[in-house]
Amino acid sequence: MPKTITYRGAAVLAGALAHLLREEGVEFDQPREQRTGVAEVAVTVIDVRAGETVSDEALGAMIGAAVAKFEKRFGDDAAAIEITNGDGQG
Repeated sequence: MPKTITYRGAAVLAGALAHLLREEGVEFDQPREQRTGVAEVAVTVIDVRAGETVSDEALGAMIGAAVAKFEKRFGDDAAAIEITNGDGQG
């Protein structure tokens, strides 16, 4: 099942989250980003899906590991990161 990661936070850190996701092996297309004004705040939506060799459970663990690394590096209040199933359910 596809998953959606919604990032709300400093625009400069959105790329760091994408990098950490890729380090964990999460594959995704270039995320959609919406900058809100000049406040350097970004809302980025990343759609990912499990590949042929990655189960849904493994994908969830990979995303969780990347988010944990992000929060450890930048603080858990640096951004709001929401992970939902592609159907909008958490």
